[in-house]
Amino acid sequence: MTEFDVAIVGGGFSGCAVAAHLARSPEQGFSVALFEPEPLGRGAAYGSPHRELLLNTRAFQMSLYGSDPDHFVRWLGPRAGRMEFASRRLYGDYVAEIAEHCFSRPRYERVPERVESVRRGIGDRFIVETANGCFFARSVVLATGNPLPNDDFLPLEVRLHAGYVADPWRFDYRAVGGQVLVIGSGLSALDVVVALKSCGHRGHVHILSRHRRFPEVHADVAPYDVVPALEASGAGALLRSFRRHVRDAAARGFDWRAVVDAIRPESEALWRRLSQPEQRRFERHLRGLWERHRHRAPIQVDAVAQAYRNGGRLNAYAGRLAGMRRGTVTIAGRDGTTIALHPDWIVNCSGVGRTSAMVRDRLLRGMLADGTISADPRGVGLRATSSLAAINSQGSPVSGLWIVGPPARGSRFEATTVPELRAMAELVASQILNAMRYERWEGRQQA
Repeated sequence: MTEFDVAIVGGGFSGCAVAAHLARSPEQGFSVALFEPEPLGRGAAYGSPHRELLLNTRAFQMSLYGSDPDHFVRWLGPRAGRMEFASRRLYGDYVAEIAEHCFSRPRYERVPERVESVRRGIGDRFIVETANGCFFARSVVLATGNPLPNDDFLPLEVRLHAGYVADPWRFDYRAVGGQVLVIGSGLSALDVVVALKSCGHRGHVHILSRHRRFPEVHADVAPYDVVPALEASGAGALLRSFRRHVRDAAARGFDWRAVVDAIRPESEALWRRLSQPEQRRFERHLRGLWERHRHRAPIQVDAVAQAYRNGGRLNAYAGRLAGMRRGTVTIAGRDGTTIALHPDWIVNCSGVGRTSAMVRDRLLRGMLADGTISADPRGVGLRATSSLAAINSQGSPVSGLWIVGPPARGSRFEATTVPELRAMAELVASQILNAMRYERWEGRQQA
């Protein structure tokens, strides 16, 4: 078998970011393999064929390197300003270019295959298996990206519908026409509307979500001049103290967006101060409210949805999809009304998949089954330590196995946006390098 010091499973942003941070290390002589059958740097977030889709974060916040915050802005050059929302496809080009540069280095190898299993081998080695072979690795990083949206809550006839779109992020909407039903009203739903418009869609769009709430919209605001000190004794106290800060900020002329942005660097620490029951309470009652204000839409994206509304071609409903029979969908409204639609297409934009969606992936399903990794009690992702080491079914950290990106949502408050993913990748790269330094030191001591 071929042996590597580090095996990275997944070549989206998270996997490429880990490789990039390892490549920046002054350490020499270690080997890295990245397993990914698709083009590097794309993943779900940047793999759309539609160049009209925009990032939801301004360019100056999107550097792959936290220590070099203007790296992406310099790479962009005249193509977009630092305060603009660049194209998602363009950002994928940026990540891909960095990855290609990494894997032109000696002892860095890209393996264009899908990993089917990871298991502990002899001693402290892992066996990484693909359809065409097996590899040894001292360390493994699981960076498998965004699980597809859960669809187990949808009627079977919806999932079997000829126009059902299970993957809203990579789908090519040029073939879509007529009546489109979008399940969910978050940023992905707005991206679908933008993609439809860019493809010349002339039909009607129906958007269904529990509360019919859309993301707030970005605006140019002055940064808040203090770091809000929030009360984290419970979910309710957290909300009350946040609202108090917003009121105080407004009295001083600051926009609420500035308060949210000031809280963001502290959000992980605040989350960890909540007890598990309070975390579950936050998830049930406040997560949606936070994400609607935290994950805002660019004004250009909101303008497309507004144009559909003004043209009488977009309807939004608060309720749930109660059933589907012979092509007719029944919506049970929160106000007690019943609505019947006959959509040509149904797009699942219900959000990043939970643990139950991860089992569609053969690799994660196998690792969950054999106990190498474990799901968090809330069912939103996988368990990991504060340093992102995987936690097995016995509750113990797995030495040499790390989880980066959306699958770590079970142990992180935020695990889907570039600033947080960048920090996770840098942390794991440093952990791997520290482990290799310790192994070399221990070897010299024994010699």
